[in-house]
Amino acid sequence: MKIKLLSNMYPSATDKLFGVFVKKTVFALEENAAVFTQKIVIRGKRNSTIKKLLTYTKYYIKAIFSVLHREHDLVYIHFLTHNLALIPWYKWLQKKPIVLNLHGSDISAIKPNSILDHWQNNVLKNIDALVVPSLYFKRVVQKRYPSLDIPCFIYPSGGINTALFYPDVSKRKALQMAYVSRIDEGKGWQDFLAIYTQLNKAGIAIKAVIAGDGNQKNMLLEAIAENPFKEGIDFRGFQEKEKLAEIYQQAELFIFPTELPESLGLVGLEAMACKSILFARNIGGATGYVQSGVNGFLFNSVPEAVQQIKNYLALPIDKQNQIQEKAYATAQTYETKQVAANLYANFKELCS
Repeated sequence: MKIKLLSNMYPSATDKLFGVFVKKTVFALEENAAVFTQKIVIRGKRNSTIKKLLTYTKYYIKAIFSVLHREHDLVYIHFLTHNLALIPWYKWLQKKPIVLNLHGSDISAIKPNSILDHWQNNVLKNIDALVVPSLYFKRVVQKRYPSLDIPCFIYPSGGINTALFYPDVSKRKALQMAYVSRIDEGKGWQDFLAIYTQLNKAGIAIKAVIAGDGNQKNMLLEAIAENPFKEGIDFRGFQEKEKLAEIYQQAELFIFPTELPESLGLVGLEAMACKSILFARNIGGATGYVQSGVNGFLFNSVPEAVQQIKNYLALPIDKQNQIQEKAYATAQTYETKQVAANLYANFKELCS
C-alpha cells in the first residue's frame, strides 16, 4: 500500500519532539509494509510570525501542486484545522481515499458553532475515514459532528511498548505513589500533593515520586518545600521513557489527576502495563479504558481519591492482585505492534 502524507507538524534534526507522534505513526505503518511515496510536511517549529507565514505558504504551495503526483493509494492527513483548504482540493482532483488523523486541539480548541467549527464540519464531509487516539475522543467527535457517518479508527498514540513497559513488582520496596505529567496548569499536580498529604495524615506511610517539567515547576518545588511530609517526596524532573518504566514498576499506585479532557492519557496505560494501580480523574481519555473498581479507579475529587486508595489498600492481597492483572490485561490490548497492524489493516481495507 502506497501512502501520501500531509502534516503541518513533523520532527526536524533540531526539533525532535515537534510532531513526533506523526513520525512514529509513519514508522509503525512502514513496519507493516506501507510505502510513503510523498511526505509533504513542516519540519520543526517556527517561533516568529513571519517564519510561520513563509513556512505555511511553502507547505500549501507544495501540497497544492503535489495533487499531480498520483503514485499512491491513499492520502493520509494529520491535523484538520491547519489543512482545511487542502482537503476539498484533494477530494476534487484525486479519486483516492482520504484519511484524516484528528488530534485533541482540532476539536477542543475550536469554539462550538463558530464559523471555524462550521467550516470544519463541512470539510469533514470530504473525508473517507478518521483516525482518533481513543474511544473517548471518538465519542467527542460524534457528539460535535453527529451527521458525520464514516469509519473511525482508533490508534492510541502509538500504543504501549511492552518490551519497555512491563511489570517488575520485585522493585516495590515501600508503598509508593507516582505522578508522571507536565507541571502545568490543569494537570492536577496540586491534587496529587493533596492526596499524598491526606494519606500520610491518615497514618498511611506512603512515598511520592513526581516526574515531569513545565511552566509551574517552581510553584511545585515551593509546595514541596512547605509540605509537612516533604521528606517522602522525590521530584525527578523530566525523565526519558526508560526511567519512566522504572517509576511505574516501583510505584504500586499511579495517580492521573488531570483536570483537562486529555484525548487519551497514554501515561495511564503505561502504568497499567507495569501493574501499577491507576487512580484517574473521571474525565477525558481515561474514562475509555478504566472500569472503576475493576482494572483501576475513577475519581471526581481529592477526598474521593483518598477514600478509594484507602479502600484498595484494605483489600485482601488476592483482590489487589486481581485488579493489577486486569489493569495489565487492558494495557496489552494497546500493545504497539498490535495497534499498528490494526491501523494498517484498516487502511488496506479502505483501499480495496
